[in-house]
Amino acid sequence: MKRKVVQHGPSTLIISLPLKWAKRYGIKKGDDLEVDEKDKTLLVSPHVVRSEHRISADVSGLMPRLVDRFLARAYQKGYDTVQLTHNDLKLLEVIQQKVQELIGYELIEQNDKTCLIQAISQKIELNFDMALRKAFLVTKQMIESCRDCYEASDRNSLRNLYLRDLEVNRFTYFCLRQINKEQYYVGPELTHQSHVLYYLIESLEDLGDAVKRLASLLSESKKKNPEIMRLLAMMAEQYELSYSFFYAATKEKANHAYRLYLEIEEAIRNLPGKKIEKNETLSLLYLREATAVIYHFTTMRLDFIKQ
Repeated sequence: MKRKVVQHGPSTLIISLPLKWAKRYGIKKGDDLEVDEKDKTLLVSPHVVRSEHRISADVSGLMPRLVDRFLARAYQKGYDTVQLTHNDLKLLEVIQQKVQELIGYELIEQNDKTCLIQAISQKIELNFDMALRKAFLVTKQMIESCRDCYEASDRNSLRNLYLRDLEVNRFTYFCLRQINKEQYYVGPELTHQSHVLYYLIESLEDLGDAVKRLASLLSESKKKNPEIMRLLAMMAEQYELSYSFFYAATKEKANHAYRLYLEIEEAIRNLPGKKIEKNETLSLLYLREATAVIYHFTTMRLDFIKQ
């Protein structure tokens, strides 16, 4: 819809609000509105005091991994207060560790049966765009470190690469929470693609997991395999292209990334016929999983190619 700009006084420009929108949200004379500037776009929204979202659950009897997942999802879905009842100190230990990955969450109270987790502020002072880019960059460093450490036979660094995955988790979890809780998107062009963006960020978190497991398996290798070294280098190049494509989509990057993906697929299919270690065979599964995830970073955003 178009709105005519009206001059009000020597230095003020005014546009009218759509009546239907104002009635829907109960906007009346004297109300305050939120006005946010994003590049060339102004976002106008009602000043709403968000209600606090709470959840209480008894996680007794759940496997530790499922308690980990419960807390991660509660955070991502936007809950501000999480009250958990448990029957095992091992579960409390899982909860304590997971809270460290959830930006803005604090373990306020805890004992041998219950714990209370709370968001320390309604609006966490961390920029969504910055958090997403950091998640991309930390994942990039993970992939490059996996390649470089395997080439250098640095088994200790490969084993410890899981620590970088915790950083990926922190930033991706935060971005998912922002989409669910704040309805925040990267640029106005994405407001109709929130579900796709959510899927891509989830995929980025999955990629960190795949690289973590790949590095752990490669740390057990007795010697370097030249074919795996080549695959790791190709995966690093594929990710670099896909990451660049995410922020500046071009046909050249899309084509190059896809050709690399096909080349990696072909090389992985041919490797099992050669003499390789058992852990190397398993590592190919995670390498293939990682490259398949990277593949989606371009295909899911082909409509962003500028004509």
